[in-house]
Amino acid sequence: MNMIIPTATLATPNGTTRPQVRIVIVGHVDHGKSTLVGRLLHETGSLPEGKLEMLKAVSARRGMPFEWSFLLDALQTERDQGITIDTTQISFRTRS
Repeated sequence: MNMIIPTATLATPNGTTRPQVRIVIVGHVDHGKSTLVGRLLHETGSLPEGKLEMLKAVSARRGMPFEWSFLLDALQTERDQGITIDTTQISFRTRS
């Protein structure tokens, strides 16, 4: 997996600035890119309210184990085949 991390500054609502980091994650098929980003979204508290619970319930109804990649793989075909078909850009914030 290769990551390119250029930095910039971003103004916050209270007028202070903080570094903005753009991360690009690329890699071969089935090397965990979506799983990594799904877990990062969870760990940073960046998921919409109820999203994790909804996906866990859908997985249980379909009789399949939940995977962190499901947070990014929105198309049912992606979940069925265990692959990412579409690309995405996601923003998340950290506390610091």
